[in-house]
Amino acid sequence: MDKLSESTTTMTGILGKTFSRWLDAKSNLHSNPSPTFQGKVNKIEIEVVHSKLAVPEHNFVVSFIRDISGMVRLEAEFLREKSTRELILDSIPALVFVKDTENRIISMNKAYRQITGLQQKDIEGRNVIDIMEDRQLAVEYWKDDLEVIETGLPKRNIIEPMITDQKKWFITDKIPYRNNAGEIVGIIGFSIDITERKNAEDALMRSEKKFRLLYDTSPDGIVISYLSGQFISANKAFQTLLGYENDAIENLSFRNITPDAYEDVEKQFVHAALSTNTTSATYEKEYLSKNGLPIPVSVSCWIIYDELSNPIQMGANVKDLTFQKKAEQLERSLLQKEKEQLQKDLNTKTQELNAKITQLIEKNELVNSVVNQLEKLKDTNPADIPHEIGSLIRDLKNNTNEDFWSQFETTFGQVNQSFYDNIFKAFPNLTNNERKISAFLKMNLSTKEIANITHQSIRSIEMARSRLRTKLKISRSENLSKFLNQF
Repeated sequence: MDKLSESTTTMTGILGKTFSRWLDAKSNLHSNPSPTFQGKVNKIEIEVVHSKLAVPEHNFVVSFIRDISGMVRLEAEFLREKSTRELILDSIPALVFVKDTENRIISMNKAYRQITGLQQKDIEGRNVIDIMEDRQLAVEYWKDDLEVIETGLPKRNIIEPMITDQKKWFITDKIPYRNNAGEIVGIIGFSIDITERKNAEDALMRSEKKFRLLYDTSPDGIVISYLSGQFISANKAFQTLLGYENDAIENLSFRNITPDAYEDVEKQFVHAALSTNTTSATYEKEYLSKNGLPIPVSVSCWIIYDELSNPIQMGANVKDLTFQKKAEQLERSLLQKEKEQLQKDLNTKTQELNAKITQLIEKNELVNSVVNQLEKLKDTNPADIPHEIGSLIRDLKNNTNEDFWSQFETTFGQVNQSFYDNIFKAFPNLTNNERKISAFLKMNLSTKEIANITHQSIRSIEMARSRLRTKLKISRSENLSKFLNQF
């Protein structure tokens, strides 16, 4: 066998099945100065590297064979470990991601890919700020990352929207990502979907804001207490009603502000609310203000239950009835005055009726008297008739004047009870005739009407009015009737 055949036979024995790969690699020397291949010989992993060796007048091929069994074993273990690690990460329902110091996502688990819709190929080599539509939000994410990278301390419980859908919310923990040398090369993030919880919290917050707005702006008092009656809180209307500040209110109970007379009634209403699980009927009572003054109020209470339906607190709506009670009192007063006025009017009409009856009787008597006197005139000496007729006329006039004034003064005094007293106090020097003129003028009677009633001339009445002005000390430009109406 020649040397080449011997050499080939030797390599075949050494390499076995990998000899053909040795030959293929060797044939590539013209294009590759160091062709390499890996194989297995007698269960040993080897790596073969060919290289040309130029010697004058000869071309040699040098082959380096290296045992790489240990390296292959380590690579296999690494791949198995990586596969196991990825399997573990992919089985975690939380979103797990790794970012480098350039704000690039370099790894993510299955949950992260499924929920965000991002794949490694979509974001590889790209800064997260360039991926997100909301760049401001992306910058906020990066601020948290930088804090972890620069301080080396974890940052936990970060509430933030999802990177691809801001309607979804997550709570995220971020920890430093270190290499084998302990150097920080990025961050590892763990995110849990809290969208439902966040929406529920937001709805609860909106509800609480609405309740607080209603609580604070309600014109009626609202107070929350323990079942014992000890106050927990009270709105501004309740504090203002009783004159207490909120801090002072919290040291009080319903018993402190309830008069003794209402204690049993209040207990009954609280018991009714507890036993029926409903808002109690509204009832009226009084509370005591800080100054000890009674305040009429309308109260309705209800029981507050915990999530296990156990009664824990009590609420009460308190309406101030002060103005309502005053209005009712005023109404009663007005009704009483109206009733008194009606009674007064009735008495006046009754007296007027009696006066009319009396007047009728007196007129009849006067007529009978005149008839009798006229009968006597038939037998009287003709020379004396003029004198008798004159006397009869004077009697009729006197009777008429006195009768009218008596009726007028009685009726006027009933309607204007204080007039004579007030004007007498102000002007005690008025004569009876001036008092009469004053009464007529208060009734807005004209000078002519007064003259007809009193059987005096208009001139006499004008002179009487002038004297009255002088005594009342008012000028001619001032309305006399208007002046007298103030008394």
